[in-house]
Amino acid sequence: MLELQNVCKTFNPGTINEKVALNGLNLTLNAGDFVTVIGGNGAGKSTMLNAVAGVWPIDEGKITIGGVDVTGLPDYKRASLIGRVFQDPMTGTAATMQIEENLALAYRRGKPRLPFKTQISKAEREMYKERLSILDLGLEDRLTAKVGLLSGGQRQALTLLMATLQTPKILLLDEHTAALDPKTAEKVLNATEKVVSKAGLTTMMITHNMRDAIAHGNRLIMMSEGRIILDISGEEKKNLTVETLLHKFEEVSGEEFDNDQALLSK
Repeated sequence: MLELQNVCKTFNPGTINEKVALNGLNLTLNAGDFVTVIGGNGAGKSTMLNAVAGVWPIDEGKITIGGVDVTGLPDYKRASLIGRVFQDPMTGTAATMQIEENLALAYRRGKPRLPFKTQISKAEREMYKERLSILDLGLEDRLTAKVGLLSGGQRQALTLLMATLQTPKILLLDEHTAALDPKTAEKVLNATEKVVSKAGLTTMMITHNMRDAIAHGNRLIMMSEGRIILDISGEEKKNLTVETLLHKFEEVSGEEFDNDQALLSK
């Protein structure tokens, strides 16, 4: 469903600020994979997601999504293939619009243009209620509430639902619980599991929380210096602990893990 072949990206090449962000990165995700991504500061995690999303062009390599070569396509031409949720809960929704209006915008994306005030049908509204009920946040009973009245966690869960209404080829979660308190983050992660599982979505989730990386998904990758240095799945992932993961990192990289936020999550 997703393939990155020898992907390279350097920022500010030839200057004192040159930074190699992706260094011959290779990664293949099969349909239905839910991959958690961890790594130290500057490891290349967000750069990898931005490369997949087409935020900026890569220097070398090839990116394929659902069998389509998107290497040379800008982000707006990849949008129909990708769902994305950012770290900031305020980013993915329109605060002054109702919940059902936000959902309608997401649901009608890519469909023949309709006047914005085109009435939401009864069938469409029932579908929104059914999808919202999966989140277990009571939003299915608040379809006409303005999104700006929702909590950060509720908005992030709504953004997640909006990003998946059209069943994207791949879902990108860029530290989507990092701005939330621990209790709310847990609710959003549980909602994420439900949405991803129900639709069988191929998902890549960046997180700084090692416990979350271990607890969620069927596969875990760790990045360092723009490359993948650990790729763990199956029974090995189920049996992981934070301590064994740190030990594996030190074995492979020859250095200690340097991300304070991740270490505090122990």
